[in-house]
Amino acid sequence: MLPPNQRWSPSMSMNKKSLAYCCSALVACGLLLSAAASTADEKVAEWVAPIITGYGYINPLPDAKLQPDPSEDYKVVFDIAKGAENTGGINAGLWHVARAVNLFGDDGKPAENLEIAVVIHGTATRAVLDDTTYEARYLKRNPNAELIEKLKAAGVKLYVCGQAIVDSGYYYQNVRDDIDVVLGAIAAEIKLVTEGYVLVYL
Repeated sequence: MLPPNQRWSPSMSMNKKSLAYCCSALVACGLLLSAAASTADEKVAEWVAPIITGYGYINPLPDAKLQPDPSEDYKVVFDIAKGAENTGGINAGLWHVARAVNLFGDDGKPAENLEIAVVIHGTATRAVLDDTTYEARYLKRNPNAELIEKLKAAGVKLYVCGQAIVDSGYYYQNVRDDIDVVLGAIAAEIKLVTEGYVLVYL
């Protein structure tokens, strides 16, 4: 309330509005400072790709549970059937294979106790086309080419289903030279499982 001997004026109303804005600004600044203070001591995520550089980034967590045991042998076959691509045009399944290699790698080298096989089929088959075929059909270079080369260099075995090649309208000679053609995805995975590989679908 105003004192009995003071009348209201428009300037007083403006002053109140200005005061309200200032209060709001101070509250907002306080919240920001509080948030900054609460996260100042927290570890910021550090995304790295120690083995397959440029792909399959990981956040090292040395204190996390269920760490890979260097005294154990691991054998896994990844089934990749989906052709969905991420924003960079890379097959999402192959990208996650790169993450697996990065997770198990140590000192910049692939884990010696990890064997990875990849069986590609379905709509993912286009990922293993050679550059000439891929560019002729999709008007661009195969975006998976570099990743495939790095996976092979890291010791990953890459296979493509021979039935899927024909089903997808391609020819066997359209497949990259560094990809092995198998009789069929089902037959290959059954054989690998009997050899001790764990089957994981991506």
